[in-house]
Amino acid sequence: MTRNSPEFEVGPRLAGIRANRGVSQGTIARRAEIAPAYLSRIETGHVHPTFTTVMRVLDALHADLDELLAPDEVRPRGHPRCPVTSQGHCLLEVVRTSAEIGRAEGRETYSIREVQLLRDLATFMRTATPERVRAIEMLLRELLGT
Repeated sequence: MTRNSPEFEVGPRLAGIRANRGVSQGTIARRAEIAPAYLSRIETGHVHPTFTTVMRVLDALHADLDELLAPDEVRPRGHPRCPVTSQGHCLLEVVRTSAEIGRAEGRETYSIREVQLLRDLATFMRTATPERVRAIEMLLRELLGT
């Protein structure tokens, strides 16, 4: 199946990414600022979303078009791709909106900006030369005082 074939449906692919990350429809709908029922209808293929809505949902999933459009054999199945925090939690599960942060006192939380920085660092590390990895390591040790 290619993205130009009639079998390519955005909704089920979004549902697969969401399920792969282990995040509820309610959480993604809140982050994307759409109604949970609307997200459900998108995921089941009953509604064909606009490009803007797809991008909002992808942003809420911390995913991009490349992941949405990746061939099935490239997309991971059954194993969430979730960075783990220093306390061992799935990073995507501890990202909260400001309202959720207020309710989750005492729980580990990260801002969207912090998550984006971590994603940028992960991207950098996948392609960095050994010299650059060592430079990052030295910088972190200096910042952490270790």
